[in-house]
Amino acid sequence: MALMQGFCEMILWEAIQGAGTVVAIVTGGFVIWERFFRYQPSAFIVAQPLVPGGQTKGAYLRVQNRSERPIIVSWPNGSSPNSLRIALNHDTRSIVVSLIDGRTSVAIDGHSTQIFPILRPNNWADLNDEQTVEVSVKWRFAQPLLFKRHRSIAVRITKQAYRLLVNEREDLD
Repeated sequence: MALMQGFCEMILWEAIQGAGTVVAIVTGGFVIWERFFRYQPSAFIVAQPLVPGGQTKGAYLRVQNRSERPIIVSWPNGSSPNSLRIALNHDTRSIVVSLIDGRTSVAIDGHSTQIFPILRPNNWADLNDEQTVEVSVKWRFAQPLLFKRHRSIAVRITKQAYRLLVNEREDLD
């Protein structure tokens, strides 16, 4: 009888240890997720009217900073095949800067969102509807605590989805 009671206590103790291990792993996973991924900014391609109240839409890169700390977002300038370009705004200077090789960097305050006009690649007319175009941005916290390197966000969209997004008809090319 005492042997059976000791055996049951041992099984119960192992079950409690197993449950504790599972809780520790889940807690550790949550801490890692919260520390490194929860406040990662998001980037999407969205469509908005080129002028307020207008019918013609343009594509924009919307970058949302989910953290309370400011971030630095940067992207390469220059023209390369299948690569969308980003301009700071619709000014001629910003569009020209997006064509010249180099890099553009912008600070985005905590819990805020900024939109940037997207310009199509030079080989846009040669792409078929199923081909993908992309834009890549790098980001880092302005005042990093631990991880000081730039991290990347790649945003991809097919030519067909891009056209549908901005209500562009095929005969306009």
